[in-house]
Amino acid sequence: MRVVAAILLSVSSAFAYQVTSPGGSQGWNTSGPNYLTWTRVSTDPLNFTAVLTNTNRTVMPINDQVLNALVDGTVGTIQCNPPSGGWPTGDGFRVNLAQDAEHLDSLLAQSDQFSITGSTSTGTAASTTSVS
Repeated sequence: MRVVAAILLSVSSAFAYQVTSPGGSQGWNTSGPNYLTWTRVSTDPLNFTAVLTNTNRTVMPINDQVLNALVDGTVGTIQCNPPSGGWPTGDGFRVNLAQDAEHLDSLLAQSDQFSITGSTSTGTAASTTSVS
């Protein structure tokens, strides 16, 4: 009986919200835009709240930063807004898909860990020469 229950649990978890990006080598950067993508099945709730988390308090002193609330789960991808104060940088970030903004601990899915890196823009200086 326990084997059947374990199999049913693993099968049911395979057919729920799953974060496909960010995660692993697909991180974010501080210059954005940063996109969250996921898959879902018809039995998943229609909406969720996207939450940025990191257990390392030196990287992210305030945990559970709501990025987007009341996300339409049927669209499959959104552009995430930076938290107040801008994007933190470092490793070990996750995006949680929470039930709603009032229940951030009720998770529907969680991304794999990923990094947020600082923007690296390279500019070229233009010079003009005037001939008289």
